[in-house]
Amino acid sequence: MKFLKQVLLGCTLLCSLNAVAGDDVTFWQELIPQIQTVEDPFAALDSNQLYDLGTIARFREATKIDGFTPSQESVSEVKALEGKLQKQGVNVEQLFVARETIMEQRTQMATLPNSNVLNKKHKIPGFITPLEMEGTLVTKFFLVPTAGACIHTPPPPPNQIILVDYPQGIELVSLATPIWVEGELTDGKVTEDVNYADGAANVEAVYQLSADDVELYQAQ
Repeated sequence: MKFLKQVLLGCTLLCSLNAVAGDDVTFWQELIPQIQTVEDPFAALDSNQLYDLGTIARFREATKIDGFTPSQESVSEVKALEGKLQKQGVNVEQLFVARETIMEQRTQMATLPNSNVLNKKHKIPGFITPLEMEGTLVTKFFLVPTAGACIHTPPPPPNQIILVDYPQGIELVSLATPIWVEGELTDGKVTEDVNYADGAANVEAVYQLSADDVELYQAQ
């Protein structure tokens, strides 16, 4: 409960940066690449149509598994659903093609860096997920947009994580304490081991930053 209160306080402080920061600040949404997206055709469907499409999709995925033999009953059910949707003016095959395109676009938006921000100096707010320590100082860490990310919550997308190298180190006050990081942002896919509250896992980032300065965020 205490940590949850710290997280909420930290997130509130970080959100307030938008109101006090100058033009030299880079925010997390700017790290997402600008990719032209297609209009989502699924938005026009009702819940029953979406459910039927989901059933068809799961059946098709299952048929790709080696050794899977569908029952005649399930084949008939799927064909009936396809016919039902066709009568409703829903083009199932066209929707599944669009689905693949949308999934690819969403993957790119989550995993690719934004080339417009690379090889430039930035001042970015965020929170520390420690990776390497020297005594009580954190010398290498993931900068993340939310408190406790990668440790108490699942990691953000790779382009919402920055691997920061800061040899002189910064005292870790709390995972919920917001900070400023300044330095040149570069691309480079990296994977680091992060200890979770209940285990450990590899966390991937597509940004790196050799910090010129790291300081605690102070409210104006």
